[in-house]
Amino acid sequence: MAKNLRGFVDQLRMRGGDLIEIDKPVQPHEFGITAILKQLEDSGRTPAVLFKHPTDLEGRPSEFSILANIHASRARCARMFDVDPATPNYELSLAYARMMKETIAPQVIAPSEAPVREVVWQGSEADVRRLPIAKHFEMDLGPTLTMTHVMRSLRGFYDISFAKTFYKWDPQRMVVSIQTRDLNRMVKEYEERGEPAPIINVLGHHPAFHLGSLAHNKPGSDDYEMVGSFLREPLRLTPSVTWGDRFMVPADAELIIEGEIPPGRREICDPFGEVPRLYQAQCLRPVFQVKAITFRRGAILQDIFAGFRDSFPLNAISTEASLENLLRPHFPHLHAIHLPDSGSGLLAAYIAVKDIQPGQAEEIGRMAFIDTPVLHTVVVVDADIDVFNETEVLWALHTYANLARGVQIYGGKFAPHVAYNPSFAPTNWGGKVVIDATRPSDFAFGLRSQVPKEAIERMRLTDYVPPSNHD
Repeated sequence: MAKNLRGFVDQLRMRGGDLIEIDKPVQPHEFGITAILKQLEDSGRTPAVLFKHPTDLEGRPSEFSILANIHASRARCARMFDVDPATPNYELSLAYARMMKETIAPQVIAPSEAPVREVVWQGSEADVRRLPIAKHFEMDLGPTLTMTHVMRSLRGFYDISFAKTFYKWDPQRMVVSIQTRDLNRMVKEYEERGEPAPIINVLGHHPAFHLGSLAHNKPGSDDYEMVGSFLREPLRLTPSVTWGDRFMVPADAELIIEGEIPPGRREICDPFGEVPRLYQAQCLRPVFQVKAITFRRGAILQDIFAGFRDSFPLNAISTEASLENLLRPHFPHLHAIHLPDSGSGLLAAYIAVKDIQPGQAEEIGRMAFIDTPVLHTVVVVDADIDVFNETEVLWALHTYANLARGVQIYGGKFAPHVAYNPSFAPTNWGGKVVIDATRPSDFAFGLRSQVPKEAIERMRLTDYVPPSNHD
């Protein structure tokens, strides 16, 4: 069978402990989803959560369930790509980096064989109020869908990108907050021809589909081919209801909204609590005119809890992989890269290098900023510092860094070539910084104190100290 979301959920059920299923009814548009997720995270828990009985936007029991927090654990993300979940740190990023370099051609199947075409709503039936759409944060404009969208360029290739779609108090009209360069370029292509732009919102698929869609690939690449690499099998496609084989859709998706962006129409969009845990400023964005809703029977609608653990690994893993592919050819002693939760998996990078040479930390930071403009801070450390342990990184910063010489600030007149990402404008106001936190090598400097590894292995704690009930 082709990979799909419910198959992955079944795997979580069999393992136990990694999935919570909530049978009590919840009202997603009244913060019923995010209130639970926030309390789980505050208690240090990050399971995937399946809300089995949400209500729709009119308060009626929904025929769909909602799955959230699926990407909140790096170990769970590792399972998506068949990486050993016991090694979910840089091993996962390296696997992602390898998959970024591969493509697998998609496979086309007939609509009669496509699970996503089991139920089709068109006309007045295609009413988004029938969906369980979550309102996430107090000041959000309204209930918001947070998953991937797909558009097809007039040149023939498909782009998959995360975007937010806001319910606009109209059964068949929403507004879509497109922030990626490729999707904006496609909207412009159609507008210049005076034509509506086809767009679909994929609200559920195997989680490798969504995580793989964040790969930093070359402009003009076909994302349907690229996502096949992350699924480790051809992505199955089928003709859409609205446009037939002129626009192919993922056949094994749980739920798809087909729509069109009318040329030149913009409506108020945002605020929304974004990944950096700041509200995105209100602006004008394209209208999403709903044409059809198709889904599997018993479909699971996916949701991302932006600004919390559910969103951090999504950004971190894909960016770590992109930086690996960028930096490794120039710095063969590169050891590991991590985008920590403290930077929302987005704004800061910790990069470990073995035998670093003078001036390389600054060059690493400059290249990272150009590749990933939303980054603010790059801290470069030695290979014996675990970049996935923030306490170690901060120890190196406070102990090794020469703050008079090892800090390079970019921004404005200092580095006009370093780009900024307007999608998260509130986080980009203060420039960028590279900190060389590697051990000084130009004068005698104390070695880091260590207990011998052999002694640690020989004197096993469990042989001498009984486990605590709290361990």
